[in-house]
Amino acid sequence: MRIDLGYATAEFHRGDELGGMVVAHSSPGPASGYRPEVTEPGALTAVEGDRWSVVLAGYAGLRPGPDPEEFLRRMRRCVPPLRTVADACPMTGDVRTYRFVESRRRVHSRLSRFPGALAVVGDALASVNPVYGQGLTLAALEANALAAHLRSTASPWEPAWGYFRLAEAVVAGAWQLLTAADLAQPHVTGPYPRGYRLQKWVADRLTEASVLDPVVNTAYMDVVNMRKPPAALTDLRLLTRAARVLAGR
Repeated sequence: MRIDLGYATAEFHRGDELGGMVVAHSSPGPASGYRPEVTEPGALTAVEGDRWSVVLAGYAGLRPGPDPEEFLRRMRRCVPPLRTVADACPMTGDVRTYRFVESRRRVHSRLSRFPGALAVVGDALASVNPVYGQGLTLAALEANALAAHLRSTASPWEPAWGYFRLAEAVVAGAWQLLTAADLAQPHVTGPYPRGYRLQKWVADRLTEASVLDPVVNTAYMDVVNMRKPPAALTDLRLLTRAARVLAGR
């Protein structure tokens, strides 16, 4: 799936402008009311050495570049915490950029042959949009699948079909979650999974409810942080609670 993401990272001296940690994000796409000339997707967090770490992201022709003045201008179009840092804190060091062209998934269990005593993990198995911060978690879950395979009765010298089936189940959940978010970008053209529009509508409502209700938020973040599979968000009790929260609002 071609997503053509670019992001840029810079660090700033941190004083007492804000609390210890702030994460701010705007979701691009017409449904959210996002307008690139007004609101920039970005995030910041407090790190060691009394510094703020700021990341700005953009897709296709809106990818951020390495120019510090451009970086500051874009920060001032972000949500208020990032604007505060842009106005109050000096930048330290250079702006570092990275481009990620496409998410890619390789399904090894479809092969008819594979060498024994070999396994595939990390980006070689599935390379996903890094802006969501889930690549390391996905790799750790794949390592856990490999450990489970090696504890089984399967010989490590035979093709690791059992491992691939376990790992690909983990990858399938992450791929479903991450590509659904990428498909909300206007320049990403698919492929769209069956029932995508309904899934996106439900996911958007759960996102809204997660900001308002701690129970919905916990379930939502369990899926985002890959502690539970995406199917956990289809629980009828959770959907009913989210509906009540939104109706009450």
